[in-house]
Amino acid sequence: MKAVLLSAVDKLAVTEVEKPKPGIGQSLIKILACGICGTDRHIYKGEYPSTKPVILGHEFGGVVEETGPGSKFKVGQVVSIDPNIVCAKCPDCLVGRTAFCPDLTALGVNINGGLAEYVLTPDSQIYPVKDGLNPLHLAFIEPLACSIRGLDLANLKGGERVAILGGGVIGLLVVQLAKLAGASEIVLVTRQKFRRDVALKIGATRVVDPKSEDVAQSVKNMDVTFECAGAVETFKQSQLITRRGGSVIVLGLTAADTNLEINPFSLVVNELRIQGSFLNPLTQARAAELVGSGKLNLDILISKVVDLDGVKAILDAPPAEGDIKYIVCP
Repeated sequence: MKAVLLSAVDKLAVTEVEKPKPGIGQSLIKILACGICGTDRHIYKGEYPSTKPVILGHEFGGVVEETGPGSKFKVGQVVSIDPNIVCAKCPDCLVGRTAFCPDLTALGVNINGGLAEYVLTPDSQIYPVKDGLNPLHLAFIEPLACSIRGLDLANLKGGERVAILGGGVIGLLVVQLAKLAGASEIVLVTRQKFRRDVALKIGATRVVDPKSEDVAQSVKNMDVTFECAGAVETFKQSQLITRRGGSVIVLGLTAADTNLEINPFSLVVNELRIQGSFLNPLTQARAAELVGSGKLNLDILISKVVDLDGVKAILDAPPAEGDIKYIVCP
């Protein structure tokens, strides 16, 4: 079968590899769609730790092609895959903090993932989806699950003033989740006009161009700020625009060696809560259900659909102006 194999940092190629065979507790999935995200680019560039060689791709779903002995799934079933495999028995797993499992292993990071024609996955990671679901929407379930985690940590009750820094797929999913949660004001800050226009169509009440406006002056006293850009500049801005006693939820991922200064005095006197949000602990099923409900506008986020041969060119270049989500269909 064909697969996008990362053999070393900056060394990526479409390669013929052996089609895997499922054993006990495993299923072979024929990939219908796999998203490309910023983490894939970080892995490719050596900015995020991973095993090598490895087949990339962690935002995917497909059709059950073959099952191992005793599987509860059926051949032909369309499913989403949670890429994050945990032990389910350590102290963190037992209380729902699965992202901190010491045995955490991720498809597309530590073991072979979904940028291939087929992927072998444990049955524990499989979540059936609604019949008739647009196959391209399978690529949104994992990033939506991560976004839902951020919303859970924010604990929105309705009526909050919310800011979102970053207009990529996570930021635009958070816009829609904040709207569903009943936020009274949803402000998206992003440089790209196309993304600002999209945000207004899917739930943002206001958008800000940081190139022409001083973000700290035009956005103030937000109850919750979601940092979704993974940049030092937006991390700093998030602290300036959030009200005293408010929360900053950090969903954006920087390079692992990025550091910055924080003013402890300001943190204390403003009682500002800065909360990281990592992966998708126990949120994959909810994400699959929400995607199937049709409550989200996902088609507007799809920028380009390519085959496996188109992956390297996407990872070699920064996202083009106006592009939001790239999806690979093997």
